[in-house]
Amino acid sequence: MTPALPRVAGAILVAAVTRAFACRHPAGEVDGATRGPIAAPSPSAEAAVGTDSEAAASPPDAAPPPNAIALAPLPGFFEALPVSGYPDAWLSLPTGATGKRPVVVLIHGAGDRPDWQCGGWRRATGEYAFVVCPRGHVDKASSTKNDVRYTHIGGETLLAYVDASLEALAARYPDYVDTSTPLFAGFSLGAAEVVALAVKSPSRFPRLALIEGGTTSWSDARVDAFLNGGGRRVLYGCGQEGVRNAARTTAKRLVALGLETRVVFASVGHTFDPPLEDAVRGQLAWLVEGDDRWPPPHAEP
Repeated sequence: MTPALPRVAGAILVAAVTRAFACRHPAGEVDGATRGPIAAPSPSAEAAVGTDSEAAASPPDAAPPPNAIALAPLPGFFEALPVSGYPDAWLSLPTGATGKRPVVVLIHGAGDRPDWQCGGWRRATGEYAFVVCPRGHVDKASSTKNDVRYTHIGGETLLAYVDASLEALAARYPDYVDTSTPLFAGFSLGAAEVVALAVKSPSRFPRLALIEGGTTSWSDARVDAFLNGGGRRVLYGCGQEGVRNAARTTAKRLVALGLETRVVFASVGHTFDPPLEDAVRGQLAWLVEGDDRWPPPHAEP
């Protein structure tokens, strides 16, 4: 088991992750990108083009009830989360939190790395939520000596790992985290795995974010199961034209069947890089609307 990362290394680690993103992926044109506070929901099925402003700090937590013990602001950035019986998960902390915050459960893709995806969702959520990213098994075919990649075993095996990760997170930060009904996100193959698991427990995973994948995962039976079981909304994030076209087609069908769905696009290729992260952030308020654990939307200037 990988030892937990010391918090004193957090500033170094977050800087390293940020540099890695900047070096390996150039920015592209953005269709639907916004930065700064979580934007107010757009009425259209496909995200509207937003503005490009500086990212704002996470909004403060609600004031604690009278006589409650005030929590110290949560320190740290990224760390390894020990998970009993499984590899350590990668964890992004809601730095500065003084109350309970929601969770994003993130499933990375094939031949992928949890730190890349976790860092992307830290930006996409404005550092507001915990982001827990279980780590798959070593994918030797996709790895090199200096770059180890991972792929998940899906289905019930993956669900058990997700359950164990949330239990470990709740035990580690009992005063700061609310692990119920997490936002369920996936990249590429991970997006398909997210749909497969969510349709079996829609009331637990009612909101899905599917990045660069999951466009062919919705049979009519799955749509019915998701809707009838309490599923609420789906957001597609696309970095390639072909994926955007497929997502638009799927979104129209899902909306016609009664499942609220939106699509955002940024030309970054098959990655989750800052332009696409910002596009997703621009629709986050819509995706989590009705969940009071998330901050209220802020209108764009």
